[in-house]
Amino acid sequence: MREEREMKDDDFQAMLNGDSDQQAVSSSSRISSLLASKDRDFLLSPTGAQVKLFDLESKVIGLYFSANWYPPCWNFTQVLVGIYDELKTSGSNFEVVYVSSDEDLDAFNNYHSCMPWLAIPFSDLETKKALNQKFDIEGIPCLVVLQPNDHKDNATLHDGVELIYRYGIQAFPFTKERLDILHEEEREKHENQTLTNLLTNHDRDYLLGHPRTEQVPVASLIGKTVGLYFSAQWCLPCVKFAPKLASIYHKIKQTLLENGDDFEEDFEIVFVSNDRDQESFDSYFDTMPWLALPFGDPAVKELAKHFDVHDIPCLVILGPDGKTVTKQGRNLINLYQENAYPFTEARVEFLEKQMDEEAKSLPRSVLHPGHRHELTLVSEGNGGGPFICCGCDEQGSGWAYQCLECGYEVHPKCVITVADPASTGNLDS
Repeated sequence: MREEREMKDDDFQAMLNGDSDQQAVSSSSRISSLLASKDRDFLLSPTGAQVKLFDLESKVIGLYFSANWYPPCWNFTQVLVGIYDELKTSGSNFEVVYVSSDEDLDAFNNYHSCMPWLAIPFSDLETKKALNQKFDIEGIPCLVVLQPNDHKDNATLHDGVELIYRYGIQAFPFTKERLDILHEEEREKHENQTLTNLLTNHDRDYLLGHPRTEQVPVASLIGKTVGLYFSAQWCLPCVKFAPKLASIYHKIKQTLLENGDDFEEDFEIVFVSNDRDQESFDSYFDTMPWLALPFGDPAVKELAKHFDVHDIPCLVILGPDGKTVTKQGRNLINLYQENAYPFTEARVEFLEKQMDEEAKSLPRSVLHPGHRHELTLVSEGNGGGPFICCGCDEQGSGWAYQCLECGYEVHPKCVITVADPASTGNLDS
């Protein structure tokens, strides 16, 4: 089984070089039908030079839907540039085509100048609109990958952004066969996951404590429930969430102590920093009561890939056996505070039932001073779902008060009710 999954170095290099017979099949007609217009058969380089569509024949092509004005696009563009350059250096047959959602020509030019790949001209609104409709683009950034032998869309891949974040260069050439290999390797890695192989490497078997010179052995965390806190000082939501998490952390510790448990052996958090320099890391970590991986440690990027983390803050919870309990720790903290501990499925199910019971006594609708329209109580099943609370700017799910006119949503706990006899009545009425 393992021999079938493994790829020999020569085979993988041939794949990077585009040497397979299948990839030699001409795709120029399909590429032209997608990317050309009635008076244009070229794309633009970052310098403004015209590159004929014929030059994209037999290449794996990523259609990159993005925009200058959206920060997540900038973040992913930096990642994609690194992948693109590495693949080009290895001689692969990979090309990216930028499909812009920029607001004006200057924004397009400024953004495209930071990219090493081609672009559809900003003025060609018709082609860009047609591509958005054909590939059903609902959000950006989005990377749609076309295979050179894909003439019927049966090999088109729509989740290139997620795959790049998760696998990096290893995702190339984005074929089903390659992704099956990676998925199986990932499954095995998660099955064999332990606290030791997650948080240590051949140079380090400790974490930083307080003061930062203190070295706390990773082995001392074995048997605990551990939260991996992906965060950074430059990230405003992180800075807002960190004090809340610290308060919950202390409350969980205190509760375990009051229950007679040896709390030092039960719960811990490890800061996984995405800070941009040592000084920022130091000042941010000094505000935290828990442990941390050293700044710039290779494990930081490995953990982000392993848990598919590309939005922060993120709190991944590991059980006492080192296996993943949930990647939704932040959401559970926001919903249930210290009651979320130990974050297991059984605990969450209990809390959800408890919340459903409590919701029966909540008014069906309220007037809230933070919004001009009446807010209606909704559950996840009838329109609630995951949301960002407009009151505290934190995640939520399950029950919410929602404006049915404009989508404004708040946690029930964040509602400040304005008295109005017409808006009273509960779920049992």
